[in-house]
Amino acid sequence: MQGSPVSTSTQLQGPPKGESYWDLVLRQFRRNRLAVVSFFFVLALFSIAIGAPFLANDKPLVLQGAYRDAYRDRLQEWKLAGHGEMIAALQEASGNSGSGAGGEASDVQARLQTIRNLLGYLASQLAEAGAQRLLGYLEEYEQAVQAALAGDRAAYSSQLQRLEQNYQEIARQYDPEAVTFEQKLYWPVFASLTAIDVFFLTLAVALLLLPLTRRALPPDLRDAWRTAAILAFLPAVVLAGFWALRPSVLETIDYKQQLREGGIESTLALFPPVPYGINEDHLEDKYQKPSSRYWMGTDGNGRDLLTRMIWGSRISLSVGFVAVGIYVVIGVFIGSLAGYFRGWVDIGLSRVIEIVICFPSFFLILAVLAFLQPSMWNIMVVIGITGWTTEARLVRGEFLRLADQEFVLAAKGLGVSNARVIFRHILPNGLAPVLVAASFGVASAILIESSLSFLGFGISIPIPSWGGILSEARENFRYWWITIFPGLAIFSTVTAYNLVGEGIRDAIDPRLKL
Repeated sequence: MQGSPVSTSTQLQGPPKGESYWDLVLRQFRRNRLAVVSFFFVLALFSIAIGAPFLANDKPLVLQGAYRDAYRDRLQEWKLAGHGEMIAALQEASGNSGSGAGGEASDVQARLQTIRNLLGYLASQLAEAGAQRLLGYLEEYEQAVQAALAGDRAAYSSQLQRLEQNYQEIARQYDPEAVTFEQKLYWPVFASLTAIDVFFLTLAVALLLLPLTRRALPPDLRDAWRTAAILAFLPAVVLAGFWALRPSVLETIDYKQQLREGGIESTLALFPPVPYGINEDHLEDKYQKPSSRYWMGTDGNGRDLLTRMIWGSRISLSVGFVAVGIYVVIGVFIGSLAGYFRGWVDIGLSRVIEIVICFPSFFLILAVLAFLQPSMWNIMVVIGITGWTTEARLVRGEFLRLADQEFVLAAKGLGVSNARVIFRHILPNGLAPVLVAASFGVASAILIESSLSFLGFGISIPIPSWGGILSEARENFRYWWITIFPGLAIFSTVTAYNLVGEGIRDAIDPRLKL
């Protein structure tokens, strides 16, 4: 009897490559199209939140030009305060014998640094030849400081005369109407970023490039999750750390007004797609309907609603994830202890969980926030410390189920410590229901923050949040766009998270893996 034919390709393939548990979960999740679409919708929300400075801002993304008004202000500051205060400090220091008192010396050095900053900024706006001549005057100031601190009265008198001559020359030759400004390239939006902005922007770019960067690694390191974490987080942490070391500068330049009035000479000024600031108000345009100028209309102060919606996504998403992160950590820790040690530890912690569950969480949050200053961090912490009970009960149940499994008994028999058994052997195998609960918890936290902001207990003005924007519409329901857009954003975000949570739950359920 002739056997069934077997193709050569089948013989060469060998046994199929095994899949891990999480590979099976991912494959099952991909079958749920609604959950996948919701997941990408959440990713789009995060992209909008992270890229908010580049999507809606009253500062240009790139500017080719010169700051004429800023130059004029710095020159006036040097005339009225910088030079005069420097001369007064020098005269006071020169009156002391020897090298002068320590207080006078430090004051003179501080004044000298102010002169350096002022003249340095003025030089940065000029062509190279004019900038070099202007910076040359700094040497006269430094020599005058040395003479005054050394107590050399003759040298100090000579330097003082030269400083007065230099003052007249600088005031005449470097008048804003007499100099030629150099057109330079500036990045105002990038300069306004905070260290947190840089961290999340770098993290997002690193995650996008992660498939490419992992291919350059040796095969034994390519698939390790620790490698992926280092490649994603290390550049973000390093760049954010360097950015945090920069000197902070409070910029109050109204770019659009100065560009219109000539305060900024520019050959190129590229603004974000929505060229409005968070609190940029135009009272003449208050309660404007959605139009080509204001895509989502304006509020009662004439502020662009789309700008506040984009920046408000940062608050809502941040509150959801940070709050859930806090109570997942608390719940996992307490549930692990209760489920692993059992006995009186389980009885005591279970009673604590039952007591906390007895209080309605929303009203408990309201009661706590009544004694705290409304802020984003307070809301995150309060939601976190009041919502951990669900995770604690889930983790406790998983530990009770897994504690008597063979791999756990084997680890105990080998003398492995309790901490390693809990966090290395049992907890990774019991995280599945925690992930499901966390995905639902993010949606719940966003809804709680929106409700708190709507009632006036949430994020304080002028920081925008979706609930705060919706609260502004309570007395102006006839302006439908102020109600519809934030309400739709809250509804769609909460729905998307719930759908993602259902997709994860269905993917983890073993009965669906047929």
